[in-house]
Amino acid sequence: MQEEKRKWWAEAYDQMQKVGYDYHYIDFESAIGEVDFMEEVLDLSSEDKILDLGCGNGRHSILLAESGYEVVGIDYSTKMLELAKEEAKQRAIKVEFQHQDMLKLDQKEEYNAIIIMDGSFGIFSDQENEEVIGRVSKALKRGGRLLLQTHSPYYIAMNQGVSYEIDEDKRFIRETSFDVYKGAVVDKIICINEVTGEEQRIPTRYYRAYTVPELKSIFEKYGLKEIDIFGHNQEFCPTTSKSFNLEEDMVMYITAKKK
Repeated sequence: MQEEKRKWWAEAYDQMQKVGYDYHYIDFESAIGEVDFMEEVLDLSSEDKILDLGCGNGRHSILLAESGYEVVGIDYSTKMLELAKEEAKQRAIKVEFQHQDMLKLDQKEEYNAIIIMDGSFGIFSDQENEEVIGRVSKALKRGGRLLLQTHSPYYIAMNQGVSYEIDEDKRFIRETSFDVYKGAVVDKIICINEVTGEEQRIPTRYYRAYTVPELKSIFEKYGLKEIDIFGHNQEFCPTTSKSFNLEEDMVMYITAKKK
């Protein structure tokens, strides 16, 4: 059953990439500011080795590698990895992309920094989500840092509803709700081609949206301390100049350091 769930998630992200939705999760240009943010909050140095866990199309992995870091990108979607490898090849950039389930990450003190971005966290059961953090902590070197992007349960709970977007000949209808019993974001997306009338439904996505105290408890259980939380600007780019705001920030950017 869990294997089917992983394939289902991979298909959902593959379809989002195909129809071009949530551009700030797939667009390389919008990742430039995010990488600048990473370099600052992760306190990166030129010899650091970084793991991009749930790397998707490789936008962060490739930009980090272009900045001179040694980068490993892991994802479960073979289609996303193909896109990542092709982009790295075109840019003549070396990144080690691997097809792997993040729940099978089994390395010890290998990385100076690990990033989990673009909705890659919170897609499993509570036990498995916690296991991911445990494996991440094990893979981090002493003093290494984690950057985790996750949906804000506070914002989503206050901003449920339907939104509409037009992108050239495509119309996107998105319904977002919050399951208070499961603490989960429920995301439904329909893409309609305005020319042909063709309708495409992206598989409904369920994210476990943890509160700050919940995440803090999980992090500390696995030796991750010095926890900081950051918000984003109007372009959804994380920034150190703005504190996390419950009413304004749809996602949270959380850093922690392995002791």
